[in-house]
Amino acid sequence: MESLMEKKIDLFCFASSSLTNIWAGVGARRWAVREPSTSAGMKGHVTKSKRMTVGSFGLIYCGETHSFSTPFIVTSPPEEGVVENNIWAGSWVLPFSIYPLGNPSKQVSSDVAKEKWDVLDGVGIGGVTAKMNITGVTVFVPVELSMKDWSAILTDLSVC
Repeated sequence: MESLMEKKIDLFCFASSSLTNIWAGVGARRWAVREPSTSAGMKGHVTKSKRMTVGSFGLIYCGETHSFSTPFIVTSPPEEGVVENNIWAGSWVLPFSIYPLGNPSKQVSSDVAKEKWDVLDGVGIGGVTAKMNITGVTVFVPVELSMKDWSAILTDLSVC
């Protein structure tokens, strides 16, 4: 029988180009994704976003610092047809509400995460964003990880 720490969960990871944008989203308790350049890309995002439901777990990755930050719980489904332009510069789509379990004052570099989190075991240089489904067409595609990893992420990044 599988122990609680071996139990698998889905984690949705999202990228931000800057720490400033993470602070803005965490402060607003909202997140969204950049509007795709094609209608086919948008259709794909909408379809995949339906996998993420209220109660799902999430994590933000900062491209500026190459670090993970701010685990969260999803508190509303992504809103199809809504464009968010009041929190960040530009057009952001499929906005959803979050309950942050930390804030950007705590970060774990991708190099440290590779050493500490089993989900990143064996990932080479530059492979963290691909492994965690952070960019491009993998937005809204969850990563399966153990409760042990989720616990480690919360221990490393939670400020609660």
